[in-house]
Amino acid sequence: MPDIVRPRAQKPASSWAIATVPQPHNLWPEQALIWEASQNYHYARTTTDGRIIVGGEDDDILIQPDARDAATPDKVKALRAYLKALWPQASGDVAFNWSGAFDTTSDGLPLIGRVPGCRNVLAAFGYGGNGITFSSLAAELIATLLSGGTSLLLDDFAIDRDIVG
Repeated sequence: MPDIVRPRAQKPASSWAIATVPQPHNLWPEQALIWEASQNYHYARTTTDGRIIVGGEDDDILIQPDARDAATPDKVKALRAYLKALWPQASGDVAFNWSGAFDTTSDGLPLIGRVPGCRNVLAAFGYGGNGITFSSLAAELIATLLSGGTSLLLDDFAIDRDIVG
């Protein structure tokens, strides 16, 4: 985040993921992306070589690298348990696991619009895995601003909006 942008709705979080050993015979039909959007959300997808990737277990307290690394064994165990509940016939043998920090917003919405205090500066930040999803909308809104228009959505996505809940 550039120093000129000071959002109040932004917060860091950590996330974990596992990739199983290849098991092309154990994949669900059509290998659809599964996205459970609840608290401690999870997602599952497959790879072209037949692995299952499961991720989630997000945490907004364990953001420092040492704390995140220390939590990894328990998070991997939780992701394996989720995979077993989701798709019992899958092998839970983990070939790879990883974690990382990312930024999100407290309300899950992007930051799009004018950067407060910076004349002629506009920005768009998607956050939390939804950056690609919001990029098309951000492009439309910024084009609207550049052409002198406005949108009610810009209030919901304002860079300086307050943290919700």
